[in-house]
Amino acid sequence: MTSITTLFSVILILMVSSNEALRLLVFFPLHSKSHSILGQGLVSRLLEAGHEVVHITSFPRDKSVTNLTEISLETLGMKMKEEIEKYDVFKLKNFVGKGNIGVSFFFIYFTYNVHKRILEEPHFVKFLSDPKQKFDAVILEWFFANEIAGIATLFQCPLIWFSSTQAHWQVLELVDEIPNPSYNVDLFSTSTPPLSFWERVGELYTMIKNMLIFGVLVTPFEKSIYNNVFYKIAAERGVTIPSYDEAIYNGSMLLINSHPSIGSPFRLPQNAKYIAGYHIEKQVAPMSKDLKKLMDEAKHGVIYFSMGSNLRSMDMTDHMKNSLLTMFGKLKQIVIWKFEGDLDNVPVNVHLVKWAPQQSILSHPNLKFFITHGGQLSTTESIHFGVPVIGIPVLGDQHVNMRSVTNKGFGISITLAEDMANDLLNAIEEMLENTSYRKKAKELSYIYHNRQQSPGDELVFWVEHVVQTRGAPHLRSPALSIPFYKKIYLDLLFIIISIIYLLVKATKLLVCKRCDRNQKAKKKD
Repeated sequence: MTSITTLFSVILILMVSSNEALRLLVFFPLHSKSHSILGQGLVSRLLEAGHEVVHITSFPRDKSVTNLTEISLETLGMKMKEEIEKYDVFKLKNFVGKGNIGVSFFFIYFTYNVHKRILEEPHFVKFLSDPKQKFDAVILEWFFANEIAGIATLFQCPLIWFSSTQAHWQVLELVDEIPNPSYNVDLFSTSTPPLSFWERVGELYTMIKNMLIFGVLVTPFEKSIYNNVFYKIAAERGVTIPSYDEAIYNGSMLLINSHPSIGSPFRLPQNAKYIAGYHIEKQVAPMSKDLKKLMDEAKHGVIYFSMGSNLRSMDMTDHMKNSLLTMFGKLKQIVIWKFEGDLDNVPVNVHLVKWAPQQSILSHPNLKFFITHGGQLSTTESIHFGVPVIGIPVLGDQHVNMRSVTNKGFGISITLAEDMANDLLNAIEEMLENTSYRKKAKELSYIYHNRQQSPGDELVFWVEHVVQTRGAPHLRSPALSIPFYKKIYLDLLFIIISIIYLLVKATKLLVCKRCDRNQKAKKKD
């Protein structure tokens, strides 16, 4: 009886401890609405699970929320955004006729500058220096910057990385070995597996080039930021922190905003998990009465067009805007176009909205399809609601996303161009006439939803698991503890070459000795 009571007590203690509220720090560095949506969604799921969250964000909420403390970087974010807008870098018209922006010097400087200025922001530094601030885990969005790993070292708690895109070699490297480039393409690649010989060569070249660029140009600056910022704060907090190299590879978990139904089925280590769709609310918010009435009464259905939150349709050239308006005006369908400004001579079937409740529109049964830039949130939401897409990829991972969409058969991709109206019209007509795209979208949506847990519940589970197991060391990949030269057996190759060299030398010596004996024997004769 005593043993049963003891066992019951242990189980009860474990149950109580597993349900304890955690104190978690969440940080999404970029001043970007789409990245903010992911950050806010993650925070919402943790709050719903009863945990306390401190959120460092450039987009604070309008109303206070129980158990949520926000450290606002809105002022700094707006300042950096205004500085970028002066150069017109991210205006849509500037991407016409250009290839995808990969790891360019501008991209490197942009990401470096964003993280450096945030980590040196006085209000943020004061928060990090406060010895009263303690956390059970730190969740950080990784966006081509490793030095923010130092935040977790200050609080002496597990680090959970978050990837806002599909899995790719630069983020997987933090928790495992670098994936094989013969069948894993770069995030900014234009190739699609299976790769041809020259495509495999190209992927290998891109990987080596980027490793050298980051190793020579980026890493030294990141180490400088890490050393200048975190060692000083650590001294004030009275803690000892590891070196930069130790800190960045000390992540306990990698949460990936993707899913095999949407992107590539990467081979993942045990501590990397797909959680795409967690930001989508279980109950979609109702749309305005006017918009609902418009969609309900559309006899021929509705087409929704949006280029996302960072790329604005108003930044198209006048020719592009007018040609699209003329083309949309020829359609029977109602076109809802997320357009941030005003236009003249808008056809009666085209409705411009400066902000669109995207999830509400995608969930409406009268929607035919979605014309999108191919961002990760848009493609995820399309699959979630089983909606086919026409994509106009512009930069970043949008090209990779749209290649996945076309390969999986639930969408069509066209090239951003001044005269793209005709190509877009052809794609629209194909989408309207061919039902296979919608069927495929519904099929993939079933695969997407057919999981053991909802993505939000899975996110919470793994965060709690990391804390409860003190960093989940049992899931850590052994590849992190093995030097590169051992992974590719350079030591074995060295030994084999050495043995062959010694055998050749020994053979030569034996041959020479035999020759000498033969010559001496001949002289005696």
